[in-house]
Amino acid sequence: MKRLLTSVTALMTAMLIAQWTSEARAQVYETFVAGGGNGGSDSNNCLYPTSACQSFSAAISKTKDGGSIRCASPGDFGFVNIAISVTIDCLAGGGSPNSGYIYIGAPGKTVVLRNIAVDGLHTGGTSIAIQSAANVFIENALIGGAATGLSDRRGGPGMLVIRNSSVVSNTGVGLQIAPSGGVVGVELDNVNAAYNKFGLAVGSGGRVMIKNSTFTGNSGAGITADPGAIVGVTATEISFNGTGVVASGTVTLSNSSINSNSTAISGPTRSLGNNVIFANPVEGTAPTIVSAR
Repeated sequence: MKRLLTSVTALMTAMLIAQWTSEARAQVYETFVAGGGNGGSDSNNCLYPTSACQSFSAAISKTKDGGSIRCASPGDFGFVNIAISVTIDCLAGGGSPNSGYIYIGAPGKTVVLRNIAVDGLHTGGTSIAIQSAANVFIENALIGGAATGLSDRRGGPGMLVIRNSSVVSNTGVGLQIAPSGGVVGVELDNVNAAYNKFGLAVGSGGRVMIKNSTFTGNSGAGITADPGAIVGVTATEISFNGTGVVASGTVTLSNSSINSNSTAISGPTRSLGNNVIFANPVEGTAPTIVSAR
């Protein structure tokens, strides 16, 4: 009996090792997705453009931590939950939405989204939701068609960088930075937030630095900062919004244009004295001029 139990134990151990080895081998550092009309299928191994999966979810299940998923063709690749460090690059997937919803729950990880369109499928939800991650980098993205374009509710510390991207036609907030605790640092560079209710809304613990960007046509406000939030605006145009800037937190303006809003500024802001504020029916609260240090 003892010999039989020993044999069974050894067999079970061998089976578990074989299963683990098979699963480990199934994960690679680079996988591909393609539209169904371009040969994509979740029954494929995702290893090559010619054997691409059809969904991000299938591809990420076969991608190692630190790896990448690449679009081999245009297509809508569905929802995806990200829990690893990964780069998703859809340079070859332009011309149509690539995903309806991206959820990032990846403690301590780095997530890169590049050349991607996320439309929220007009469900009234959130296109990109960041629940946890060390760093998130988004470049050349189109985010729109939801109640909230991007929502970052991580507990800090954390970093979010968005460059060369547009956040358009969300019924609520285009970019929502609302840390659940701690500080989340955000850099926006050449970001266009247009036709949302609020272009950017920053809660306590959000520290957002903006440059070379545009906030236009947002019916509520272009930029809002709650108490405990810090927002720095440099070389940016804020125009045709309900209110250009709503400042309940700390907002600094430099070399920017605030024009053609129903109200230019509501609440105290600080200025280096090099901004242009004009053509607003209501100028609102004049900035306090401070010297550069």
